[in-house]
Amino acid sequence: MKRKNTGSGKILRVKNGYNPNSSSMGSQIPTFLFFAAGTGAFGIMAAQILNAVRGHIEKKKDSLDTGKQR
Repeated sequence: MKRKNTGSGKILRVKNGYNPNSSSMGSQIPTFLFFAAGTGAFGIMAAQILNAVRGHIEKKKDSLDTGKQR
């Protein structure tokens, strides 16, 4: 038995995630949530590091100021 070629069309373009009802949207949501939580955690850690560095600088500055007054 021979198969007939029923269509001679070509795929012109592929758009990923174009259909909002497609399952590809469902696979992107957990990734988005993971990176959103990671960004929040990174922001908190960066703020804590900057606060610690500032405290260290202030402590060093205070010790230099008290040394000059003697």
